Amino acid sequence: MVDKDGAPTWPGILSSDARSKGYIKKWLTDGTFDSVFPQIRNKLWTGQTSPIVAWFKDHEPEVLNKTAHVGSVKDYIRYILTGNFVCEITEASSWNVVDMATGQYADNLFEAFGIAEYKHIFPPIIESCETGGTITTEVARLTGLAEGTPVVGGLFDISASILSAGIVEENQLGIIVGSWGINSILKKDVVDDKDIFMQYYYGLPGYISYMEGSSTSASTQEWFIDTFMERSKDVYTTYGKMVDSTLYKNSVFFLPFIYDSNVNIDAKAAFIGLQNNHTIADMMRALFEGVVFCHKMHISRLLPYCDNPSVVRMAGGATRSEVWMQMFADILGIRVEISQAEELGAMGVALCAGVNAGVFDSLQDAAKKWVKIKKIYEPDIEKHAYYEKKYAAYCAIIDAMDPVWSQIEGLKE
Repeated sequence: MVDKDGAPTWPGILSSDARSKGYIKKWLTDGTFDSVFPQIRNKLWTGQTSPIVAWFKDHEPEVLNKTAHVGSVKDYIRYILTGNFVCEITEASSWNVVDMATGQYADNLFEAFGIAEYKHIFPPIIESCETGGTITTEVARLTGLAEGTPVVGGLFDISASILSAGIVEENQLGIIVGSWGINSILKKDVVDDKDIFMQYYYGLPGYISYMEGSSTSASTQEWFIDTFMERSKDVYTTYGKMVDSTLYKNSVFFLPFIYDSNVNIDAKAAFIGLQNNHTIADMMRALFEGVVFCHKMHISRLLPYCDNPSVVRMAGGATRSEVWMQMFADILGIRVEISQAEELGAMGVALCAGVNAGVFDSLQDAAKKWVKIKKIYEPDIEKHAYYEKKYAAYCAIIDAMDPVWSQIEGLKE
């Protein structure tokens, strides 16, 4: 959120922010969600722009009164480079104020969420490969960039990473293992299914991304290391070896709900099944497994719309962990492929710039020419059979805990 001069009116807010939880609960129970779903095709979650603005309206109205523009970090950077504040369709369509039938803001959605008077701070929407402004004279002087260079709309970080992993057609499965656990397939139209977490414009003309995800992925390892261990310089190699030193057949489970949950808005993280013979290495293995189980649960909601994918393309920082990637292959029971590129998000935006500049005919053409696979993990059939049993137990734990979460949440009041 920035004022008319581009100065922040509030510090940046992360997608894992939970200040708007009360608004989400209200909209899920008072009929608001049911009334807007045919337009938004997204679930409601606390990190979205619309509930955050609603929270500020009630708790920090003076901040909104000073705010001229609301957007993502990339929108702010583009604004600094060009002096033009816009957003692009992939991210805007996840804010729950865009009608998925038109790709434009809808007045009734702002009204439904009680933020109609702040519609003016939501910026104009452009396409991902469209020019969002050009480098100004001052920015050219400060950076050495050529004045007048086009700056494109770019992509939602999810789309950028999945695109750079090579997901450009229907029935391809893409996974990001990072701060969020993202699981995505492409389709050519929205579907009337409230169980899918998000349906948003992907960036490829004519394609919608069906996305299942939550902040229950590799960020949980960061929390565990910072809380209980000394950080290694190479976390993926060091802690991968730790996990590899343990027996994969054990009774320890981890529910990776440190920041968020994909099962119940009040769910919390937990280790289950610990005994005196278990070590911190067993706990790290359980954490690795819990993250993959959470991804598997998300993927199960996408499979009705995806014809048995035989391969998954992976992205995110955790792809540096060979042990974790092999575990994904073993638990999911399908081949895992890793892109050669290191920074897939940046690459995705570069592909948009290439299309804008005429280097590529389309994003499909760009991905075909640039995406290279460097590593393949094949599933271990024996381990997959065992993990199917352990995943069933994981789901049973989730089901058993469902009525308890609200009681635990109530203890904080």
